Amino acid sequence: MSANRAVMRRVVVSAATISICAGVLSAQLPNSSAAAFGMAGNYTAMARGYEAVSWNPANLAMPGRPFLSIGLLPAGGTVGMDPVGFSMLGDYGGLLVDSAVKSSWVDLVRASGRQRTRVDMGVTVIALSIGPIGFSLGASQYVNMDLSPDMFEAVMFGNAGLNNGQAKVLDFAGTGMETAAFGTGAVSFALPLPVRFTGGLLGPEHFAIGVTGKVVAGTMAIAQDGGSVFGTSSVNYSFPVIAPMEDSSFVGGIGTGADLSASWQVGRWKVGALIENVFNSFKWDTTKFEYTSLSGYFDADSNSSTDTTLAYGQAPLALRERIAGQKFMPAINVGMSFKPTGFLTITADLHQQMGGDDAISIGPKNRMGVGAELRILPFIPLRAGVASVTDGWQAAAGLGVRLLGLEIGLSGSVRKRGAATESGVMISAFGLGH
Repeated sequence: MSANRAVMRRVVVSAATISICAGVLSAQLPNSSAAAFGMAGNYTAMARGYEAVSWNPANLAMPGRPFLSIGLLPAGGTVGMDPVGFSMLGDYGGLLVDSAVKSSWVDLVRASGRQRTRVDMGVTVIALSIGPIGFSLGASQYVNMDLSPDMFEAVMFGNAGLNNGQAKVLDFAGTGMETAAFGTGAVSFALPLPVRFTGGLLGPEHFAIGVTGKVVAGTMAIAQDGGSVFGTSSVNYSFPVIAPMEDSSFVGGIGTGADLSASWQVGRWKVGALIENVFNSFKWDTTKFEYTSLSGYFDADSNSSTDTTLAYGQAPLALRERIAGQKFMPAINVGMSFKPTGFLTITADLHQQMGGDDAISIGPKNRMGVGAELRILPFIPLRAGVASVTDGWQAAAGLGVRLLGLEIGLSGSVRKRGAATESGVMISAFGLGH
């Protein structure tokens, strides 16, 4: 079994390396703003300073942006399970779960067709802005894991607990895991332009465009059940795994890309738009991956296990097609904000991810919502937001503490996608001048 453990270690390490070194997360450039997280992502028109690199670089040339701003290690993410969620498991923390409860959980999973776990997370090592120029270095990661109904039953009961003590055959088809991490370095530049849409009728007017160039490196691991069966007296398992080769430094792909944005402001109104990945050359380099077939057998009298490392081209076609098809597709973000008073800002945003299932997307692909920031006490901004997202909704809230130009921010969210309830948190422990 030691060889098998080595293979699984490569799967885990390949997924974690970049994220360790390197929220509302929708692409390879992580959100660097706890404020944006607390407003449910309704932040395209509001972002200023270092936050603008990931939200709208054109804002770096707009009034109100600081000359210098720095953010260090803002990090956050969401996690969820369905249909048996963390809240169900939490109700039995430290307690023995009786058979009736576990049986009801199995019924839920059978009705759903699978038990799913999803994790989205990101961290910005550093983000900064100096005048109209911004820079960001960070990483984002997703983990998707599915258990087939039979696999979930085996975890809860073995292969006899729901069959009056009589062993039965369980099929693990549909069980699998996919995880990827992306490290991104980005440089942004904004340029004000003498464009006036209202001719000054509504007050002072400002317009700017922005561009972001980025370099993306990624790593990925994917595994899928290959015909495992929990029999009445023995277990046969087969698990094909594709992961970067050990000598590839766990980097399985690299590319460059660009985002374009615009920002307009007049009076109390601000409008922003961002097109992510106007072009993006990132793709997985299959020469950096290898295919390992994990298999084994055990019963009451014997056990055996093997792992065979083969060329990538010998991996199951479904896994190879999944890797070959993945790419970063364009995404459109449009937002506006209105400041009716000196202490209240109201925002609205729309996010639309292009492409189908092969588009790499961290978090929901589509989002439309509203948010607000309240500053009755100027040094304690309060934030909240709601949004309709792919297959569900999201609500978030947060606050900041500002002192001598520094801000510590903390935000939390609850997201419902299908049967899953996902919880999220983001913290920004050091933000200067934004």
